[in-house]
Amino acid sequence: MTDMDLTLIPTGRSDGLFVGPSDSDEGLAALAWLEVEGPDAASFLHSQTTNDVLGLDPGQGCASARVTRTGHLVSLFSCHRIPQGDGERAPRFCLIVQRQQKKTLIDALEEMHFTDELTITDRSSDHLVGILQGPKAAMVLAEVYSQEQAISEMVEHQIQSLDAEGEWLIRRSFTGDPGFLFTAKDAAGFTAVAQAAKKHGLLCGGDAVHCLEHLRVEAGLIRMGPDTVQKRLLPETGLEQQTVSYSKGCYLGQEVIARVRTYGSLPKALRILSFDTMRKGIAFTLDQIPAEGEPVVLADGSESGHFGSRAYSPIENKIIAYAYLKRAVRTPGETLMLWGKRGPMKARVLLPPVYKAADQSSRVQYLYDRAIRVFANGEEEEALGFLEEALRIDPGFADGYEVLGVILGRKGWYHEAIDIFKRLEEFAPHEPMVNTNLSLYYMKLGDKQIAEDHSAIAAQKSMRLGRIKEGATASDVAREQELSRRKDAERKRGMFQQVLDFDPVDPIALFGMGSALSTLGEMALAAGFLERASQVDKNNSAVYLAWGKCLESLQRNEEAMNVYNKGVTIASTRGDLMPLKEMEHRVLLLRSTSGH
Repeated sequence: MTDMDLTLIPTGRSDGLFVGPSDSDEGLAALAWLEVEGPDAASFLHSQTTNDVLGLDPGQGCASARVTRTGHLVSLFSCHRIPQGDGERAPRFCLIVQRQQKKTLIDALEEMHFTDELTITDRSSDHLVGILQGPKAAMVLAEVYSQEQAISEMVEHQIQSLDAEGEWLIRRSFTGDPGFLFTAKDAAGFTAVAQAAKKHGLLCGGDAVHCLEHLRVEAGLIRMGPDTVQKRLLPETGLEQQTVSYSKGCYLGQEVIARVRTYGSLPKALRILSFDTMRKGIAFTLDQIPAEGEPVVLADGSESGHFGSRAYSPIENKIIAYAYLKRAVRTPGETLMLWGKRGPMKARVLLPPVYKAADQSSRVQYLYDRAIRVFANGEEEEALGFLEEALRIDPGFADGYEVLGVILGRKGWYHEAIDIFKRLEEFAPHEPMVNTNLSLYYMKLGDKQIAEDHSAIAAQKSMRLGRIKEGATASDVAREQELSRRKDAERKRGMFQQVLDFDPVDPIALFGMGSALSTLGEMALAAGFLERASQVDKNNSAVYLAWGKCLESLQRNEEAMNVYNKGVTIASTRGDLMPLKEMEHRVLLLRSTSGH
């Protein structure tokens, strides 16, 4: 990747790039189009790949993977359910895969194709694939195909027809910016798009091919080949959040991957190394980094992983490289001294991706808020979908992992909840909350020893963070715990306020806001939110218990007794024994002190 002017890469990031169909079978720009068609196509792909295929409606798609029974990565691809025309009944799917991976994927699927009624066909010669990426991509396509609104409204992995001649458009980002794949039957079909792309200043030709390789590394996209020289478990790549659905159940290799996550520790995991060494210029630094598959050697001579792709990052303004690192050296933010080809180099460990488009943060927050809201309405599956999408966009979104893990735990999916909190532990290794939750879910599985180990780890982390100091008295511990509770309440206050700004009658946000304010001692405000929560969610006995306690603290005892009595009736009807007993006890105490 040293044979282009690297100063062009920021242009590719800011304006975009166009890559036509490649004559070579190598590289990300060389893409194949496979079709799987027949009555059993959906169920077959669902069982043989990692993502949810049965849940795809016509026009929808997803990132997916094929793994072995031992959980090792075979192929990465995207799967799209082709919209059916008149008279078409059997479902039809296209799989977009690197051309050099085409035979590998076909062979892996055919190996498991016995009595299923379907066909697997390579239609790459009928569907040449072009790549358009960047902020101007939609504008270029709209200019050529006159479908501005339809194109602008497409979501990631959606597929739609461009014309009656069998040309297709797929929304898919290879650089972190908005992007599209589009097909034509021959090279001439790309002429109009190429001309429009050049007119709007997009990189084209060989420069665009090389630029695409740099930007996909910055965006955290893995390419089979340079990033899989060593045999890799799927979890080592960090791609589970993009390629695996938690709601689909079993897939080939799922049991092994679940055991690795639940009872093991990943031997290596993918990180990005951002290099500080710029002594002799960018090109020298690229060459100085060991090749893909070669070991990462620290300054003390120890091997701590293996290298993947190298690139120039316009966001970091530094050379970056993929590296599969051992647990001891892969904490994000850590600085490593390691050996390059011409001497020592200093690098900072980052969690991929380095680059996210400007609109992604607001999209992630929107999805997170939606998840909380629908979960409050009992729509757990929909909440899981929103959280999975948020984490596909931002794999480092800690709040999303925490809520996803809690929902999975509430559903009784303890192995999956453990998986989520172990991922969170990868980039929040010092946070006691992670191990507290792991302890809870291991206990649910009956693994008491592992649960106790995680409980002890949580306590140790609290001490290291100064939350509980060694030799602290009981009053010191109580004070630290109170500070921790207040800090958490402040965080939740802000979180629930964002939801209420969007939906002022969201029941879980009203209850959560009241509880947070109560912890912060703002009882009058808390009582108001809890009263509103009782009006929206009339059968939630926990709301009446919390509301009554607030009123008690305000010495509004008559009102508190009335609230408790309503809550007792609701709790008795619903069989909510714990709040029922506590509210009955509170009523007895109030009556004894008031003379009733």
